[in-house]
Amino acid sequence: PVFMDVANVKNAPNSAFLAKSNDSGIPNLIYPLNVHHREGVGRMVEEWELAANKETRRIMMRDATKAIASKIVDATNCCDSSVSDSEKGAARVLVTGKRGVGKTAALAGIVASARVSGHIVVYLPDGDRLRRHGFYIEPCNHRKGLYNLPMIAQEFCEQLLTSHGDDINKMTASEETMKEFLTNDQIKKVFKKANDDEEESEVEMPLTLDKLLNVGSESSSLSSGCYLSVISTLMNQTEKPFTIVADEFNCYYDHGHYFHMDYDEDVKKAIPLNKISIFKPFMDAMGLYPTIAGNDISRDDAVDASQAMMKWGSVVAAVSESKAVRRTFTKSLTESANALAENENPVNVVEVRRFSNVEVQHILYNFEITGIGRLRFDRGTTTLNPEEVEYLRMVSGGTGQHLMDACMIP
Repeated sequence: PVFMDVANVKNAPNSAFLAKSNDSGIPNLIYPLNVHHREGVGRMVEEWELAANKETRRIMMRDATKAIASKIVDATNCCDSSVSDSEKGAARVLVTGKRGVGKTAALAGIVASARVSGHIVVYLPDGDRLRRHGFYIEPCNHRKGLYNLPMIAQEFCEQLLTSHGDDINKMTASEETMKEFLTNDQIKKVFKKANDDEEESEVEMPLTLDKLLNVGSESSSLSSGCYLSVISTLMNQTEKPFTIVADEFNCYYDHGHYFHMDYDEDVKKAIPLNKISIFKPFMDAMGLYPTIAGNDISRDDAVDASQAMMKWGSVVAAVSESKAVRRTFTKSLTESANALAENENPVNVVEVRRFSNVEVQHILYNFEITGIGRLRFDRGTTTLNPEEVEYLRMVSGGTGQHLMDACMIP
């Protein structure tokens, strides 16, 4: 197996923040992923927490993670420093798999690897929360038929500024791009706030992306327009590869939780998430419209996926089997992705399978080294016995949490 360090990386990205870990010991390479808010006994322990070397937080790259990475590299040519603009492309990947097999862990590995490789990454690890807890929703006056989630947009601005502020401080958003998402009055306010309320004659133009995000993170009325201006700029540039990673993606196709009289006068129909401005760019880019869904997500008013995709980068999304989403919705979403597998701009479906024999063996070795459960004092009796290893693989079903539980029981 291939292994990867997610802390104290030798070839650290161009960001002092990403090279460190937070107070909980979680590497900033996978920011904003964090420990569960109800952390404690019975909660899933992540790979980096189980790493034998606490300095490097070295984790094993599974076959599925390598398959996702290869799809991205093959489509984008992002590992060739001499690649021309005409050779740069974009990839769409949908990650599927049974519950507990490691889909979220695979995405976290992709985020860390992409950031080390120089990608600018927008990471949305909690689709279930985003699709229902947006505080409040309002019509987008500048773009008819779309809706804003100002508080979530503020959060997105802050996250992207924190993780990649150093990467985008020389990139600028054109006034034409800003006019797509902001009114003229809003643009004036943005310029004024970005330049510390200087006189109009002293305002710097065009604005760098980090200044736009800073304004968006401080103003709920400007957050959606600022964030979308930055995302549009990143999707249409070829200076640095841009990757969007969205976990719990099937939650966006479940029954909606956002309502507004402007969409339905009786306030009975939920607003589809591809009509909410901050979700629209990556949902249009994925271009998945399943026949069975909990809301009215359709191609109407959607930008064609070939035009919505970034010029250089990728969109990677994963379904979740642990959230309260009807199975028929998830199945229909996967089928719509499989139907586009042979498309000119294909959606690559990668299934995360249960641990292989080799993976189980390496995980058990790590459990023994770090002193997990009954392996702590058995001096290799279990890990060097093929029958014991096969027994643990069988009773755990080849999934991470169950394998750890099996090692806890005498």
